[in-house]
Amino acid sequence: MATSTILHVGNDTCQRIPVMQRAGFIVVQSPESISAIRGVLLGQQALSAVIFHSDYSAPAEPILRESRRLSAAPLVLFQNPTITCIEESFDLVIPVLTPPAIWLKKLKEVIEVSRDICEQSRLLRKDCAALRFESRALRAASARNRQLPINPDALWHGETGDAADAQSPGDPGKQDAKD
Repeated sequence: MATSTILHVGNDTCQRIPVMQRAGFIVVQSPESISAIRGVLLGQQALSAVIFHSDYSAPAEPILRESRRLSAAPLVLFQNPTITCIEESFDLVIPVLTPPAIWLKKLKEVIEVSRDICEQSRLLRKDCAALRFESRALRAASARNRQLPINPDALWHGETGDAADAQSPGDPGKQDAKD
């Protein structure tokens, strides 16, 4: 797995940042404010995860929405069961007292799944662009066909559209050739 950059939002009272750094993650820390998070999310090339905690209070909903809006990275919550938090807002919830070996493994897994989904999304966008190009070409061909319609009567009478076939069968010019 490539080196992952993680945004840790809020104070690190449980000393998780050093554990993540020892595991090979690059950790960027941000205060828990929309402007600070916006600055980090817009300034970083690509984040692998955005980590929140509910050690003292639940992460603010506007901050979660802004994080989700500005980054495709999974949102991770280190949970405190005494603090009410909307768990559905997160891609991974790590229960309190989970050993570091286990939460690091879960964190790596959610990052890998997120990368796979992003790659699948990229491939789908590429396929969609190719289909749009093909659709445009088909629409253009259809428009050309509507402008130069095929005359079914001409086909029925054996006319090919050449200048020699321009006269209809009952015209006197064609009867001269038969006489």
